[in-house]
Amino acid sequence: MRELRKSERLRLSTAHLLGASARGGLARALRARAGALRRWIRSSLTARVVASICALGVLLVGLVGTIVLHQVNRQLFERSVSNHIDQYVSARSRARTQIEVANSPTAGQLQQIANELVASQNNSAGGSVGAALLRSKQSEPAVFEIAEPATESSAQVRASVTKQMRKAVAADDSIHWQSVEIPTTTGKKVPGIIVGSRIRLPGAGYYQFYISFSLESEEYTAEIVTSILTIGASVLLLFVAVSAALIVRLVLRPVHEASRNASILAQGGFDARMEVKGRDELAELARSFNQMASSLSDQFTQLERMSKVQQEFVSAVSHELRSPVTTIRMAGQLIYDRRGDLPSVLRRSAELQHDQLINLDVMLSDLLEISRYDAGAMTLASTKADLREIVDAVVEAQKPLAESNGVEVVVESRGDTEAKVEPRRIERIIRNLVVNALEHAEGKPIRVLVVGGENAVAVEVSDRGIGLSEEQATHVFDRFWRADTARVRKSGGTGLGLTIAREDAMLHGGRLVCAGKLGVGSTFLLSVPREVGEQYTNPLTLRVAADEEVWGGAVVVAPQDELHEGEAAPKPVRATGTQSDRSDEHVEREDSYE
Repeated sequence: MRELRKSERLRLSTAHLLGASARGGLARALRARAGALRRWIRSSLTARVVASICALGVLLVGLVGTIVLHQVNRQLFERSVSNHIDQYVSARSRARTQIEVANSPTAGQLQQIANELVASQNNSAGGSVGAALLRSKQSEPAVFEIAEPATESSAQVRASVTKQMRKAVAADDSIHWQSVEIPTTTGKKVPGIIVGSRIRLPGAGYYQFYISFSLESEEYTAEIVTSILTIGASVLLLFVAVSAALIVRLVLRPVHEASRNASILAQGGFDARMEVKGRDELAELARSFNQMASSLSDQFTQLERMSKVQQEFVSAVSHELRSPVTTIRMAGQLIYDRRGDLPSVLRRSAELQHDQLINLDVMLSDLLEISRYDAGAMTLASTKADLREIVDAVVEAQKPLAESNGVEVVVESRGDTEAKVEPRRIERIIRNLVVNALEHAEGKPIRVLVVGGENAVAVEVSDRGIGLSEEQATHVFDRFWRADTARVRKSGGTGLGLTIAREDAMLHGGRLVCAGKLGVGSTFLLSVPREVGEQYTNPLTLRVAADEEVWGGAVVVAPQDELHEGEAAPKPVRATGTQSDRSDEHVEREDSYE
């Protein structure tokens, strides 16, 4: 028995859970459909206009319909009440005539007249459904009394008459009425009225005469009128909605055409034009759009011509200057190599000349590279390479600059850092980022983080130097742009390095972005797919790393017993972050420079 109770409780609990789950699923489905409907209305001007017109139509039709129905029902009711009161007056007059004809009737004659009067008022064709004759309070003594007619209808009428109405009828000879609900043979209740007044029976005194009238036919008429108005309003609203949709679609067709042509213009199709029909506002819109498209086409053609001239000029000048600059550099190199034989003043001039010739040669190389990008003549010679090894090579090459600036370089890596890239271009990107970080580090450590993701590899170069503002970050990849033009660079620079770096990243199908915060530092994030041009997910999120992390380790000196005989002790180096191997996640010590 106990097991049966447990089973029953388990069954009820399961049924309750299933019911709750079904209700929850239905609620979620309804919310999803409501959300989809809201999004569709927000995204469609036609839907919003038609919905607004329909809402206003519903409000207007509802208001007008309510007023009309109220007036119709009131008129029907007032006319019915008036007709039924007239019927009551006629019935009362006939009763008085019968009493007068009897000429001092006896109690039996009065009883017969009263019974016939009550029985004759059950006439469904005339609207009367019953009558009652009730004894009233006597203000004078009666000679005899008659019994109140007892019928089924009279009993219902007697039960429907309120004490207030009996009091009002007993007070005077006026006709009084009240609204009541009249039960039918089917048990349904229909609206009706009871009309009553007092009449004087000779020898018996005053009696109250009531007749009950049904308003079922008037209620049926009101229902028919309501149905007709509802159907008419629905048809009218449907017609208004369809008409509004057609009109809005007709009006918005030129707007849609303008939007479509604007998209074509944005994609470079400057021959897109709108068809001009008529002289109305929509035709004026089409003419204005065509004028704008023609103006944009002319300006773009002019800018394209100027850009082509500029590209050809830069390319020609760069090529033409290559030979004389090479000759001058060779001559300068000879002078620089023999600077020891020169006086001190000339020696310093030879050194300055040598440095500036190198900068000039780099500038010419950058200009040639930019002209190739502008001409769309760049190709990618990709091969599988380890970006961590490229980073190590760049950091090693920039060791003199790091030592000169007193900056520690921390290198960290995680995951598989191999990707199919062109090593020369990736090395150029990383070199630009590392040199910039060294120049702006203000003597504080910088970090190069290499992270391998599922289908991409990212290189994050961060410093804790002067930082970048949001406005500066939007211009940092512009050509010849510098955040601080008064700043002295130790590594030269043409203002094209970051521009070329971004183009190199885009050539791989990757991205080069930056973020910074004044007084905190800046971060440059390079991300490239493992396969050139494929879709990828960046393993790192762009952030100002210096605002979230601290890097740079303590000074570590190599043990003396590990030195070979006659070998000098190495300079102190910095302990850096870790490199996580994919197989055993061992920790390695990475060289860093200060």
